Amino acid sequence: MPMHIGRNPIGLAAYSFPWRCGFAGAGTPRVCPRPYDAHALLELAAYHNLATIEIPLDIIKDRTPLGLKEFRKRADSLGIRIVLDGAVISHEMLNELIPAAATLGAPVLRVMLSGMLEGARATFSGGWEAHLNRQIALLKQIRPLAEAHNVIIAPENHQDLDSQDLIRICDEVGGKHIGVTLDAVNPLAVAEEPIAFAQALGSRIVNVHLKDYFVYLTTEGYRLVRSTLGHGMLDVPALFAILAEHAPTATCNIELAAINARHIRVLNPAWWQGYPRSYGLDTITALWQYLSGHVSPAADDWRTPWERDEDAISLGAYEESQFTHSVAYLRSLMPSHTGDRR
Repeated sequence: MPMHIGRNPIGLAAYSFPWRCGFAGAGTPRVCPRPYDAHALLELAAYHNLATIEIPLDIIKDRTPLGLKEFRKRADSLGIRIVLDGAVISHEMLNELIPAAATLGAPVLRVMLSGMLEGARATFSGGWEAHLNRQIALLKQIRPLAEAHNVIIAPENHQDLDSQDLIRICDEVGGKHIGVTLDAVNPLAVAEEPIAFAQALGSRIVNVHLKDYFVYLTTEGYRLVRSTLGHGMLDVPALFAILAEHAPTATCNIELAAINARHIRVLNPAWWQGYPRSYGLDTITALWQYLSGHVSPAADDWRTPWERDEDAISLGAYEESQFTHSVAYLRSLMPSHTGDRR
């Protein structure tokens, strides 16, 4: 039986393998020479008895309606649900991906509202608030299409959106076809504590990226470095408790972080440009209290194999090892009365 924790199905996001899927190093000699496609990831999820798979459309080789139906048929035969993964929203992208999600039987379309990383709103051309207003207007316009295809559009906190942004998006777009993809530790990129962030979103959460980080302090703030689930800073049982109470049907997909570190420069006053004035002492105190219990030793080499320029064999082994250990950790959290549930 595919793996579940409580009522939440656990699956695999393509971005667990940014190098093996050909995302990291794309267009350079460092790209994976034989990247995983959607079928390979589907088989990998089936091998580990996972319940869902989150993938971008462009790694499905045959993207014709017939090809998508065949891929859905294969997923159904393995007992695996699909979440479709989209990029930064546009009219063109949403008009393509919403019908594609319906054809694949994917109830959720994960999207981004920007490509900004590291919470760097001060660097955002034209201002963050104006951009957010435009993207909310676009989601309002596209809402009838999502309703017609019964697909929930789920913006992710892609190191850009804070909890109040996500609440505002859901409230202003309205209806049952807008929700949130919660990236479990990306709240740290916008100076929020992850568990409080999840609690604030509550029932708006429809999809979760299970991710973990090590944290290394710097003179400007802190550096976030990819970690196996259960070995970093995220209190996974506390997150699952929130989901069990408020979002029991949300899908949860393992998404190991990017293979290069993220530097969050919260000690640089310029970094705060574009953040709400409501970010006060309580917010920052909660953040630093959370971080203080999870800081990695400064003497440690924080670099990943990618950042150390290691070879293809090492990169592949690194991703595979982190994934299998993450699956084992999640399985260890299963209620004892359910056994392995495989």
